[in-house]
Amino acid sequence: MARLEPRLVESDARALVAEVLRRSPRRSLIVLFTNLDAAPVEEGLLPLLPRLTRRHEVLVAAVADPRVEEMAAARGTLEAVYESAAAEQARAERRRTADLLRRHGVTVIDASPSDLPPALADAYLSLKAAGRL
Repeated sequence: MARLEPRLVESDARALVAEVLRRSPRRSLIVLFTNLDAAPVEEGLLPLLPRLTRRHEVLVAAVADPRVEEMAAARGTLEAVYESAAAEQARAERRRTADLLRRHGVTVIDASPSDLPPALADAYLSLKAAGRL
C-alpha cells in the first residue's frame, strides 16, 4: 500500500476529462464516483461533459447518506420536523443535480451504500443490453 495523506482539495474536473480522453481513445464506460453537490457538479463537471459524452458513455455514481433518509422520515418533535425539512431540501437538491446530469446524457446512480454495488451492476447490464457500450 502506498502511503497516502488525506487532503481536502477540490477535484480538478478539467484535468480529469483531459486524462480520460488521453488514455481512452476508444469508446468506453467512464464511471465517476462523486457526490451530487450542486456547486462542484455545475461549475466543474457540467461544462466539460459534452467532451466526455461525445466519445464515451458516462455514469455518475453517488452514495446517498442513509442518515438523511432517516431524518426525512422523522416526526414527533420540533427538532425532528426541522431535520426532516433540511433532509428533504438536501434530497431535492441531489435530485435536481442528478436530473441536470441526465439531461446531458449521463446515467446517474444515487443509492445507499448497500444498494450502490448492485445498482452499478444493473446499470452496466442495462447499458450493454441497450447497445450503448
